[in-house]
Amino acid sequence: MSVHVSIDGSPKSVEALAKFLKELEAAYPDAIRDASVIDRERIIYVSAEFCTDEENLEAGDEMAKVSTQLQEETGILVVLSPSTREKRSRARKKNEEAA
Repeated sequence: MSVHVSIDGSPKSVEALAKFLKELEAAYPDAIRDASVIDRERIIYVSAEFCTDEENLEAGDEMAKVSTQLQEETGILVVLSPSTREKRSRARKKNEEAA
């Protein structure tokens, strides 16, 4: 796993993030490979890339449950900020056609 992290570093934040990443890696090992983490205004955003839009939506729903549980346990909100290779590929193709 290669995760780029930028958070406040409080023990609660680190604990919540570790639990979230563990769940994400268990369910979507390919997505976690190059994930990045940013802490903004007491919300930790985990950016991960999925292969398809369907997988993206599925992961969003599943990880929202994890986010809710973690917020109840730790008071820290960790959310998934997903993107897809499909979407990026379509955008690149559209830009190439427009040029």
